[in-house]
Amino acid sequence: MIFVYTLEDDYLMASAALAGAELPANTVWVDLLNPTHEEDHHVESWMKASIPTRDDMHEIEESSRFYAENGAQYLTAPVLYSTGENSHGIGPISFILTGQRLVTVRYTEPKSFNLYISRATKPGNGLINNKCTGVSILLGLIEAVTDRLADILEDVAGRIDLNSHAIFRRSETDKPMTTKNFRDSLNQIGITGAFLSKVRESITGVSRLLVYMTAFTNQEPYKKDTRGWIKSLERDTQSLSAYVDFLSNKVTFLLDTVVGLISIEQNAIIKIFSVAAVAFMPPTLVASIYGMNFHLMPELDYRWGYPMALCIMIASAVVPLLIFRKKGWL
Repeated sequence: MIFVYTLEDDYLMASAALAGAELPANTVWVDLLNPTHEEDHHVESWMKASIPTRDDMHEIEESSRFYAENGAQYLTAPVLYSTGENSHGIGPISFILTGQRLVTVRYTEPKSFNLYISRATKPGNGLINNKCTGVSILLGLIEAVTDRLADILEDVAGRIDLNSHAIFRRSETDKPMTTKNFRDSLNQIGITGAFLSKVRESITGVSRLLVYMTAFTNQEPYKKDTRGWIKSLERDTQSLSAYVDFLSNKVTFLLDTVVGLISIEQNAIIKIFSVAAVAFMPPTLVASIYGMNFHLMPELDYRWGYPMALCIMIASAVVPLLIFRKKGWL
């Protein structure tokens, strides 16, 4: 699909472009969503600039993500998008600045883009003015992406706190954590850690994009306000990166804690079996002695021999348990 956004005083007017249609003169943004080859060629004829393919967008080397060609600037960054409830993926989005216009190429639908579009297409939105250019649209989209990442990290921090509360703030009346509880905790912590890796990748990609933009916007005709906006976004990404590091450290700590608790629970189970084995050894010895079939065993003829053997076995089992409890081993 080709979506064309034209500048209408203080807002953007969105429309879907048809094959063979002419590009309106006041167009500032062309958005390619899941484009076909024909749509790529159609936009190329409009902009006189090549459109990167999906394979090109997945290249990870910096020279393939940030470059200039035929007067156009090409920038690609990975952006988070939702793939379902509490499920996220990450996909590259290419930004092409040609003249005063912006072209975006994407095969995903990040919520940040939808939020920006819904706001920018309303009159009096505070984002768009009559001097808006492709660079302004690009920086507005990057700002929407960073704002969305900040919201996501706040939600992740809340989930980490819930996991921490479930692990550390258990009252004495609560039942001990079972194997299923430990498995669920490990699963949730692992999912959170993997998700933070995706967030870090997106923040790093956006940071690299802003560094590249700083380099070419230091020249004319870019204004001082544009450079100041880029610096502000760089500070935002730096703070988000530091916060991701903080949350990653918390996840690692929780993971180590759960593994340690599992080891403690396993040691407690082994201790129970060890104490039971030690406690039953003396009674077993006594029973073994009086279970031998020798004729000359005077205790066998005692009237109180059987009760005496039972008392000895009970005493030999209880005394070690009392000693263990006194020493704090139980």
